[in-house]
Amino acid sequence: MERKENRLGEFELIELLTGEIKNSDPSILRDFGDDTAFVRYGESIFLLTVDTLVEGVHFLRRYPPSAIGWKLVSVNVSDIASKGGKPLWGLITLSLPPRMEVEYLRQLYGGINSALKHYGFSLVGGNTTKGDKLCLDFSLIGVARRVIYRDTPKVGDKIYVSGTLGDTKAGLELLLENRESYTSWERRLIEKHLKPQARLDLAPVVEKFATASMDISDGFLADLKKMVKNYTAVVYTDKLPLSEELKVFCHQRGCNPVLYALEGGEDYQLLVCSDKDLTPYGFTLVGQITAEGKGEIYTPDGRELKAKGFDHLKS
Repeated sequence: MERKENRLGEFELIELLTGEIKNSDPSILRDFGDDTAFVRYGESIFLLTVDTLVEGVHFLRRYPPSAIGWKLVSVNVSDIASKGGKPLWGLITLSLPPRMEVEYLRQLYGGINSALKHYGFSLVGGNTTKGDKLCLDFSLIGVARRVIYRDTPKVGDKIYVSGTLGDTKAGLELLLENRESYTSWERRLIEKHLKPQARLDLAPVVEKFATASMDISDGFLADLKKMVKNYTAVVYTDKLPLSEELKVFCHQRGCNPVLYALEGGEDYQLLVCSDKDLTPYGFTLVGQITAEGKGEIYTPDGRELKAKGFDHLKS
């Protein structure tokens, strides 16, 4: 029998595979379809998340192993931060290819350990197996004071982002050039891609003020589309926060930094809806929820913005 090629995107496939799983446990507040699962146990709300980094998909072997370890931890912490939570315990699984150098693994774990200390939680276990390429899985359990889903904004809410957008897309493009030397501003963009900083510092703001929240991993527009799937939103493209490094990068290459901010993935900044003013806390106001709808996103002059974010199965 001829095998049919999978043509589903990442999120269509997830929906297909999990559609038949019906959890009846009342302690599960949300399972699939968010940055974390939410589970109530006693008086506590636990957050559960997992991410995978695969050689050749998320990183190349020539990248600094300590940076790969740091990123593995940070992308999980970013999920917890987006829910206003606190990371507690992590678990790791390594799938190692043949003839893996011990020194490489030592540096990899050095990056993991640095991230654990930076974010203030513990690695409590894991597993190791063999495979064709290096594959890293990290699971993280956190705790939150309240439930903050990613798709529950209210009409009239303002849309905010932390930090700057698009830097990691530019950093990846520079990194793939594999040049012998880079300028100082180019190295800063590369660092944004190799060693993202999860915004755990802003978790208390999210916990206090957010009506909906998620982190930006697949690109601002793609992730906003998930957030406003039952609404219509307007985005102020001229207000998107851009770094000076990205502006120089795009000026030299004749590209549009706004497109990098809209479509670039792996920013790991926070995307938050709130009816409060979050600008005093380091957030930038970039839009508003205008009405109920079906995920339409427009500019103020009525031009519809189409999401072109990262999809693991189509990229």
